[in-house]
Amino acid sequence: MYIMELRKPEVTAMPTYTLGCQRQISAANYIYYADGCPHPDRIMQEHDFVYMINGEWEILQNEVPFTAMNDDVFILHAGQHHSGNKNCTPGTRTIYFHISCSPQDSFGSNAPFPGSTLPPLIHCSSFPRVKLLFQELISVRLSPSPNKDRKINALFDLLLLELQDSCAQNSHTQDTLLTQAITLTAQNPQKFYKTADMALILGVCPKTLNQRFREAYAKTFYQYQMEEKIHLVQQFLLDYPDSKLQTVALNFGFYDEFHLNKIFKKHTGTPPGLYRKTLTANTLRPH
Repeated sequence: MYIMELRKPEVTAMPTYTLGCQRQISAANYIYYADGCPHPDRIMQEHDFVYMINGEWEILQNEVPFTAMNDDVFILHAGQHHSGNKNCTPGTRTIYFHISCSPQDSFGSNAPFPGSTLPPLIHCSSFPRVKLLFQELISVRLSPSPNKDRKINALFDLLLLELQDSCAQNSHTQDTLLTQAITLTAQNPQKFYKTADMALILGVCPKTLNQRFREAYAKTFYQYQMEEKIHLVQQFLLDYPDSKLQTVALNFGFYDEFHLNKIFKKHTGTPPGLYRKTLTANTLRPH
């Protein structure tokens, strides 16, 4: 196993994780902190990726504090000093995995190989795929699949790219119109907004609304809304494995179970019932 040399990077430098490398996950699971506790004081030989399902936690990397909340991701880089002076809030839930380094991982902007340059803390509330990829990595690691290692490496590369996209969006000036449209759809998951109705609410024409979404996401407002709903349904099916599909349909604005089945299969290739059965069979759920 490659061990990243312990050194304190320049203040402005960020590690680059090389894509396409062969890596191994040594530990991965869900964690529930009933009473709260500080982060362990340690220097790891592996990268530690932590997804905050809920709660608040301050972790120090090389004595620099970073505070994460719901849907944030910590990336604790190998060879760096990690510690905590404060307990996470009671009831905090996380998903984590420890993954091996590559000799090609490097600090700074002059990385010799293509990869994702990522900061220690990333806000991912607008990127629900990040959580799904964390969950997939846990599920695959626990599975008996003969292709486990290949799947893990593919999923990790996808996660790096999704995190990179999240950083890119967070660094851009927020478009107020987009923010309002996205917030309304997120706050009302039981509704399907027609483009004309959303445009009327925001005081613009439908063409303008779609143009803004195409510029930011390369898709129309309706396409964006539908994809986000499919991601929400996927998560709900995992979180509530005994729920009736009719209830799921009503929760997310579909006309009925038939409508949900048709749209879900069109976007994922799998009916929702089969999707849930397949994934929950190998997913370790926290208690």
